[in-house]
Amino acid sequence: RDSKFRHVFGEASKQKYEDLRLSSKATESTGIRANAKFFTFPWESGGGGALAVIPVTKFGRTARDLPLITGHSAGVLDFEFNPFDDNMLLTASEDLTMKLWQIPDEGLKQHLKEPLATLEGHGKKISFCTFNPSASNVVASTSFDLTTRIWNLGEQEEAFSVAMPDQVMHLKWNYTGSLLAATCKDKKLRLIDPRTSAFACEARIHEGAKASKVEWMGGASATDERHKFVTTGFTSQAERQIGVWDMRKMGPGGSDVAEPLNMLILDQGTGALYPYFDPGTQMLYVAGKGDANVRYFEADPSEPYMHFISDFRTTVPQKGFAFFPKRCVDVSKHEIMRGLKLESTAVQPISFRVPRKSEAFQEDLFPDAPAGVPAMASDEWCGGAECRAPALQSMEPGKAATRESAPKAEAAVVSVKDLKKQLAEALAKVQALEKENELLKTELAQLKGT
Repeated sequence: RDSKFRHVFGEASKQKYEDLRLSSKATESTGIRANAKFFTFPWESGGGGALAVIPVTKFGRTARDLPLITGHSAGVLDFEFNPFDDNMLLTASEDLTMKLWQIPDEGLKQHLKEPLATLEGHGKKISFCTFNPSASNVVASTSFDLTTRIWNLGEQEEAFSVAMPDQVMHLKWNYTGSLLAATCKDKKLRLIDPRTSAFACEARIHEGAKASKVEWMGGASATDERHKFVTTGFTSQAERQIGVWDMRKMGPGGSDVAEPLNMLILDQGTGALYPYFDPGTQMLYVAGKGDANVRYFEADPSEPYMHFISDFRTTVPQKGFAFFPKRCVDVSKHEIMRGLKLESTAVQPISFRVPRKSEAFQEDLFPDAPAGVPAMASDEWCGGAECRAPALQSMEPGKAATRESAPKAEAAVVSVKDLKKQLAEALAKVQALEKENELLKTELAQLKGT
């Protein structure tokens, strides 16, 4: 089969981040997140709930007294950077809250206890939180209270809520941010239309009891593929599987029979597999917790829908794996993807490349990628406007200006501390004006008397 990606290879960088104290708490999250400025992961701390946020430029050994995010009173189960603001991090915790953190440009200089905002409403611990990829300040969360909720960060309040029949094991937005896919403990996948608080469809996916994960397919050019998604899970014999599905072939809510487009059986591994799809190259990367390898596949619009290419192997098992946003790759080295492998005491950058001799920019390998600016405002999204695909930018060096005009900037999220300060200032101003008013009234009365 002819493909420009059939010789893609993974390579570990010589520099890595060392002497890390990774939390031993097991979660269903990917375990690590990264963006153009920082990467973050749970740090070992007595009460749990601490996160390390390390600038990506700080290779080498990490100081023992590393400043941490320590604002949660219980363990952090999931966390994610804002796709439109590299300095903003969202965390979901067992203490029933989600918190939004503002990270200084140079990284943390001291422990960060004061969040920018706290979102309260879930009745039990919160297992997942994720930003909408297209609309600004829109966040989804899911909890052991069996609800999935959508929050408007600008208002710092809940916008929509959906009751879930069972515990959610993974939660993912689709390419345009109009639907959420949720894999559940009852072995079903449910597609949620959050703005109608209803299920678009549901189906049984994997028969095994262990956690299933999900990832949407499609992209800027592959618009017809946006109905498809990939799930990873287990057979009833505990073999690991990857399934490719089309939501148009799934029944409406209630009917749970659906035929996958393809179902691959991988191996007898024990850890959950985390799928990550790159819309630009139409490649799928799959990293399992406890595995020492990352498999990668190429999606195909026709049968068999997914071709195995190869895998990147190491000798050290990973505790988690994350990919950088596509705009962070080094196009001069024909790097199509860059990831971070979380080990027990270190984080190892991994580069995925296409071997080519030419040093020129390879337009066929690097179509426009998400620009990191919102395509619509949260009020538009919450108001039911048609969802727009993420705004794109050219990958060619020197041409990074966004191709699609971004909407007008939305008001930034203001912390409660700042709001109280603004309120106090406003009240003081009101008192001063009232005083001035009284003086003017007195003067006027005196003038009338003369």
